[in-house]
Amino acid sequence: MVIRGALKPGALIEEAAEMERLGVGRTPLREALQRLAQEDLIEVVPRRGYFVTTISAAEMFQIFEARLNMEIQAVRLAAERATPDALEAQRELLEEARAGIAVDNRDPVWNLDIDEQFHGLIASASGNRYLAATLTRFYGLSVRTLYLSSIPITLVKDEIANFTAVFDAIAAGDPDGAETMMRKHLEFDPMTMIGLAPQAPRQSVEA
Repeated sequence: MVIRGALKPGALIEEAAEMERLGVGRTPLREALQRLAQEDLIEVVPRRGYFVTTISAAEMFQIFEARLNMEIQAVRLAAERATPDALEAQRELLEEARAGIAVDNRDPVWNLDIDEQFHGLIASASGNRYLAATLTRFYGLSVRTLYLSSIPITLVKDEIANFTAVFDAIAAGDPDGAETMMRKHLEFDPMTMIGLAPQAPRQSVEA
């Protein structure tokens, strides 16, 4: 709800209302809120409660800048370290993506999920669990910015060639090629490019 903007920036989290909406008790709710606080999605204000964090243009830039550099590091490591199981998972994701394209799946949630899995599989294949965990956090922050900005989603069908090229470079054990293709993929990504350089208006952008 925070990431998708159902809970607006600056909003007070009403514990009783959220317990009823989610069907959970106070303890699991507070545990979830503490975890969200660690991920910079919720702010704990002493004696006042839990508030959805706000985000400034400067903070957006910092998120984009950090994520861009981590994505490049992750894809290079993946090309050097990807296991057969990791490569198989990547092939399975491409099959799932192509199946969705075949039926013209335009559901934003599905399209974002495929993109998230794409980046998640690469982070996992890097073999660095700390980098993978940090990228997961930054991906969530980035997607939240996408929702708050009301930027339209690029459909998977428009990115499948880039997905394939990145995975092919990883499978070939080619870090330079993997980096080149990841940069090509990310150059149309609002969560890197909005903060890094002025861009001409586009009909759609990718998460």
